[in-house]
Amino acid sequence: MVRTLSAGTGSALTFTNETSGATLSLRSNGAVTRSTPLEGGSNLTVSTGHNVLILFPTDVPAGPSTTLYTGRVVYTATATGDFTVLETSGASRDLCAELTS
Repeated sequence: MVRTLSAGTGSALTFTNETSGATLSLRSNGAVTRSTPLEGGSNLTVSTGHNVLILFPTDVPAGPSTTLYTGRVVYTATATGDFTVLETSGASRDLCAELTS
């Protein structure tokens, strides 16, 4: 079994509401992500630190959503890219809500 570990400061990110032109910038902060393959081509991922998770209507919970998690988030991803969030701890920040307010 091959596990993947990724760690570093990440990247500075800017999100834009294309309708209003509002922007939200995040500086790069530390993050660690560990992925473990599961049967059937899925992966179990545990991310700690500062991580942005973008979810779509096919995900669980259903998106669209863009959330910054500061703490820990655990999710599975299927081979086709569908995510299921299993657990979160720490702070979460709804970036979509900030861009529409």
